[in-house]
Amino acid sequence: MKRIADLFMAVCFLGVLTAGLAAALLRPSQDFSYWENRMLASLPEPAPQSVGDGGYFTQLERYLADHAPLRSTLLKLKTRGDLALGRPVVNDVVIAGDSLLPFLPYMTDDQADIDRWAGLMADNLADINAAVTEYGGYFCYVAVPCQSVSRADEYPWYLNSEARRSRMKSRSMTRAMEERGVPFLDVEAVLAQAGGSRQYAARADNHYTMQGAFETCRLILEKAAADTGLDFPILGADDFQLEILPNEYIGSRERKLLNLERRDEQLSILLPLQPVPFTRADNGTPVEPSVYRLPASPEETVDYGLYMGGDIARTVIDTGRDGLPSILIYGDSFTNPVECLAYLSFDETHSLDLRHYREMGLVDYIRQFRPELVVCVRDYDFMMAMDGNGGAE
Repeated sequence: MKRIADLFMAVCFLGVLTAGLAAALLRPSQDFSYWENRMLASLPEPAPQSVGDGGYFTQLERYLADHAPLRSTLLKLKTRGDLALGRPVVNDVVIAGDSLLPFLPYMTDDQADIDRWAGLMADNLADINAAVTEYGGYFCYVAVPCQSVSRADEYPWYLNSEARRSRMKSRSMTRAMEERGVPFLDVEAVLAQAGGSRQYAARADNHYTMQGAFETCRLILEKAAADTGLDFPILGADDFQLEILPNEYIGSRERKLLNLERRDEQLSILLPLQPVPFTRADNGTPVEPSVYRLPASPEETVDYGLYMGGDIARTVIDTGRDGLPSILIYGDSFTNPVECLAYLSFDETHSLDLRHYREMGLVDYIRQFRPELVVCVRDYDFMMAMDGNGGAE
């Protein structure tokens, strides 16, 4: 009897495993996890080399973990339990009073290593600067504070805030750019002289607020005008109407906590008091002439994709004002709200996200369209990263 019971249990156990495996392999595949804000693993294809070295089975295990049945439900239960226990870090999010911050593992603050990376990055940017200046254009590299930089003092004392490392990166990058004669704007350093960047940092998202994007845009345009002598309008705060959206805003940190830990925060937009008509094309296709992806109703949730519709490979905004210069803005998602404002000062505004744009290299694009201004906007986390929007090719 005991043998029959053991056999029955073994069959049930294998049945559960088989059913779970079949469900993971046969259910419609998802490419992206909204709550985790990341791409999910793809189903690997077996090959003699990958099977022989075990790489195929590692990739398959990662795929099965990412696509397991009830995965979101189990993740929500785990997150709810961790929050109930009062853990200071849940799903790599630091629960810090009124803010939700990124968990930052401890790293060795090696000044020599930071200097080396700053030098390599500055060499790369010097090549881009040369491509722009060879036809008389102006290039500027802009470093903006991310949430962990602006709210470094909100981290619990026993967790890493990277405050010291951020200061070292700023000094190294400033020195390296000066040595190579490449224009560099450190927005964090400028805002530190006027009350700091904390007032412009989101509490539940990695980005700055719309007010922070306005300050960034203003600083970029003022520096470009001073360095070049070009004449283009630079709008002030009095030229806009601030509109706070009533919609529920789900920040990137709240998403990682599956919206179980909320912060009372809303997104806003800036509307020019004197609108400028324009046309817009995304990836070569004409689209609605709007810089905001507004929700259909107050009940609809919003995220940072509100600005420019999110990360788009290539966008061109044409205001039809031939007497004004053109600008190319490229970078990560921090550029999006800046683009919502910058077009008001130029004839044409080109924007690229090199993580998605594949038609040609950055230098080739610059030489083809010859914009008077070329601006790269990247946050402190990726200020020295030469992949994605840090590359020239």
